[in-house]
Amino acid sequence: MMQILESTYLVAIYLRLSKEDGDFSLSSGKKAESDSISNQRELIGNYMKEHPELEFVEEFCDDGYTGTNFQRPDFIRMMEAIKAQKINCIIVKDLSRFGREYIEVGNYIEKIFPRLGIRFIAINDHYDSAASNSQADGIILPFKNLINDSYSRDTSIKVRTHLDVKRRQGEFIGSFAVYGYLKDPEDKNHLIVDDYAAKVVQDIYKWKTEGFSPDKIAERLTEMGIVSPMEYKKTQGIRYACSFKTGKQAQWSHVAVRRILKNEIYTGVLTQGKRTTPNYKVKKSIYKAETEWARVEGTHEAIISRKQFDLVQQLMLEDTRVSPDENAVYPYSGRIFCGDCASAAVRKSVLTGGKKYTYYTCSANKADRTTCSKHSIREDALDAAVLATVQAHIQVVLDMDQALQQIEALTWEKRELKKIDANITIQQTVIDKNCNLRMGIYEDLKEDIITKEEFMTLKEEFTNRVREAERAIKQYEQDKTSILSGFHEQQGWLAQFRQYRNISEITRNVVVNLIERINVFENQQIEVVFKQKDQFADICAFLDSQKEDAMRTDIQVLKREAI
Repeated sequence: MMQILESTYLVAIYLRLSKEDGDFSLSSGKKAESDSISNQRELIGNYMKEHPELEFVEEFCDDGYTGTNFQRPDFIRMMEAIKAQKINCIIVKDLSRFGREYIEVGNYIEKIFPRLGIRFIAINDHYDSAASNSQADGIILPFKNLINDSYSRDTSIKVRTHLDVKRRQGEFIGSFAVYGYLKDPEDKNHLIVDDYAAKVVQDIYKWKTEGFSPDKIAERLTEMGIVSPMEYKKTQGIRYACSFKTGKQAQWSHVAVRRILKNEIYTGVLTQGKRTTPNYKVKKSIYKAETEWARVEGTHEAIISRKQFDLVQQLMLEDTRVSPDENAVYPYSGRIFCGDCASAAVRKSVLTGGKKYTYYTCSANKADRTTCSKHSIREDALDAAVLATVQAHIQVVLDMDQALQQIEALTWEKRELKKIDANITIQQTVIDKNCNLRMGIYEDLKEDIITKEEFMTLKEEFTNRVREAERAIKQYEQDKTSILSGFHEQQGWLAQFRQYRNISEITRNVVVNLIERINVFENQQIEVVFKQKDQFADICAFLDSQKEDAMRTDIQVLKREAI
């Protein structure tokens, strides 16, 4: 029976609940009813009714805050009230509601509160600092705190493992869906397309390929009256906030646009687990190595094609110049080079006779006159030459397209898929072989056949071979996806050229979609290197082989008829 000192105490009741230290059920994701805020409040209220010496002053509640540290807003506010001598008693449901970090909890209960003259009561743990059996509590209390701490640690491990499994299975576990998607009402771990926001995302990618800078895209979105991702979430009734907002209303910015342009989620790929915390007590985020991310393809409907996404990533990396007048990228930026020294060609303007002339010249020669030569060409002459070359190439491609249509439908695509599967099989064989070799050297090391230094060298060599083969397979899979996309939509890379059959001018969109690079030589000679040149050569070889097969068939028919 606890003997309580007769006095009047000014009481603060402290309530806490979180989903990070075991207060939530892993299976249901719901709060444990026995620890709910309302249950804690009712329990403490009933306790105070039985103790008339306890006078209620204020309630402090940290709903949604972990007990593994004391960086909680209402706890801090409560400590300020204690220092201001507004309260001298704290009541909690049990010690775990006060905190789960046993060292800090013990420090508060055994040192800080006694020094400040604070009575501390944990109802369900039958602890009252004003009771006479403090010696027994001094032995038992640390063990209870240690149990709470251990429970929090074990739960943290279970939560981390549980969430990682869901990530690896391609389930979305974020609090908010990324702009362009919504959480499926029937399955919160699945994303569905938000038609309105998805159209905005598609426009952003389209404008980027047309040469607009992220700043210009953000400006255009604002002018069109399209609300930023944060404000859009609010219009949908989502309680969302982040540190990027600087004014009363979040605006579109180049940062927001870049974030959208770099997010692979729009291709139907879910990448999660990029950040983590060192342990359950330290909440500072650290970035994990890319090899540790949970990346799963085909988890949701794509908004942007893989081909367009890869093109935009390439454009983001290229060193491009932006027009100060239009805030858009120049058509040839990042794609034009000196044909002899391979240095980037730079654009410069000259005023002569009141007229403005624009040239492209070798950047190496501009920096050092003794290096290379100017390789100068006027922009209008370059436009005319590139346009004529592109038109001629498109005509060849269209003739090739027509020839392919006369052959069995999609024969070339089928052959390419067969070739890719064969290459994947070869690379998988390389992986299996080197994995076995890597396992074998462990035995050699144990039997002292090789030294530790030789073991480390061989291990690194075999590991590098496996990584190279895995990278090759990844590229082959991407090529296969690209061909299959064209297969199902009855359009391959040839469709990229078909849409420009009536081209009449060179634009940024034409350059980035059709041209790999432009080489400028002396005497204003140029070389245009087109994209998909390997596919172009493959189709040419395929058509030649088909002609030879047809000729052999015709000869055999003629021989049979002659007999």
